[in-house]
Amino acid sequence: MATTKPDYKRYGFIPQRQQGLLLMRLRNRSGNLTAADLRKMAELAERFGTGEAHVTIRQGIEIPGVKEERFEEARQAILDAGLLPAVCGLRVRPVVACPGTATCPYGLVNTRALSDQLDRQYVGKDLPAKTKLAVSGCANACTKPQAHDIGFRGAAEPVIDQELCVKCGACVKRCPAAAMTLDDGGLAIDLDTCLSCGVCVTTCPKQALAYTQVGYHIYIGGKGGRYTNTGECIATFVAEEEVIPYLEAILAAYQELADKGERLSKVVARVGLATVKAKIADKLSG
Repeated sequence: MATTKPDYKRYGFIPQRQQGLLLMRLRNRSGNLTAADLRKMAELAERFGTGEAHVTIRQGIEIPGVKEERFEEARQAILDAGLLPAVCGLRVRPVVACPGTATCPYGLVNTRALSDQLDRQYVGKDLPAKTKLAVSGCANACTKPQAHDIGFRGAAEPVIDQELCVKCGACVKRCPAAAMTLDDGGLAIDLDTCLSCGVCVTTCPKQALAYTQVGYHIYIGGKGGRYTNTGECIATFVAEEEVIPYLEAILAAYQELADKGERLSKVVARVGLATVKAKIADKLSG
């Protein structure tokens, strides 16, 4: 009688194309690893794998060549080392995040704080299908939040102090969206064109530009892979403290509307964005 194999993917292990071997995936929070973490991962690679490691596109570490019969031993070794196992299958996957205000000159929000919270509260949560989250600190969107099931992109809306503006035109030249104009009437911003990237504010030599609101634009229904889809922006300038309640509403709506195995992008395509947004609004108000 054949024995039932463990649910490898729940614990971040994936069967290789080579019979009897597993890929062991490790995650981290916000893409950050300490030197001690790296040494421990190297030890795991030598102890259980081939001595090699692969950096995944989602900021994880993948160790190939783990024998299936050593699965439980390897899984326990990850925990004993104080490392974080990855998560696969029909659940929330490890969060991808950029450095944000920690080091990036363009960062507008503390991406690390948010992505760490998302990791602790949601990674591994069972859902109708795999669900990928990404956090980006600015309009450059380095982590591709629009290509994830749920994406968060830092944004800051500028405002002009005409009394401080000396009409030098530096911001007009620097604006990547060509959303700023300067004429005899003074400086103006087309907020419909503005990317809320904050470049004008940091460029101004006279501090005539400031932020009126800073927060996250939230996207849903993005997807990569064979059949790509660009996510829809459903909320703008959501304050950091409001992101988690918003995410809770999105996930609750998704769980009610989705069939098993159906990604959020498919739900949006099937029932329509308006229906999904209405369900999210209902969850937020309830």
